[in-house]
Amino acid sequence: MLGMLYTLHEIFGTLQGEGRNTGRPCVFVRFSGCNLACPWCDTDFSPKFRLKLSALLDRILAEKTNSVILTGGEPLLQPELLPLVQALKARGFWVGVETNGTLEPGPELRALLDYIATSPKVGAPLELVQADEVRLVVAEGVTQAWCEEIRRRLPAVDYYLSPCDDGTHIHVHEAIALLGKLNASAPEPPWRLSFQTHKLAGIP
Repeated sequence: MLGMLYTLHEIFGTLQGEGRNTGRPCVFVRFSGCNLACPWCDTDFSPKFRLKLSALLDRILAEKTNSVILTGGEPLLQPELLPLVQALKARGFWVGVETNGTLEPGPELRALLDYIATSPKVGAPLELVQADEVRLVVAEGVTQAWCEEIRRRLPAVDYYLSPCDDGTHIHVHEAIALLGKLNASAPEPPWRLSFQTHKLAGIP
């Protein structure tokens, strides 16, 4: 099992900048590859290197924190994600995953994950059946009706709107206006605003 290879873009320690866990020290393990091609995506997930499970664990342990976020791209595309999460949990790590919601982790992997944050996209299939946190990026094509449909289909503890940064404009006004419409019916829990605070603070 320790000989399997993972294709990655980067591994780095930083503070979580979005959602409920904003400010939490974490090791981000960014896997390469994604099954979507969002035109405004600001994340480079091209393949940079490959590591065996043992070497990947060593890199994570070197960051001196007990929280790991598996992200991408789309981390659930990794065929050997379960052995990695099993190894991390055996070492006492809190393990979260950030997914676009097009894949369901399955019962064995889901039972081990401490946190699932998802950011579904307009026009993409939604296979995830439950999440801890839903973050919808307010970009072109995102409507009140679509947000409400995602909420009906995807039970979660927290729901957030995140203003899209398309490189020329951060859609804050659009996000706040949509937030007001969604909360007009007083849903519980209410929709909240989530900024990419790591960008505002200059944190990697």
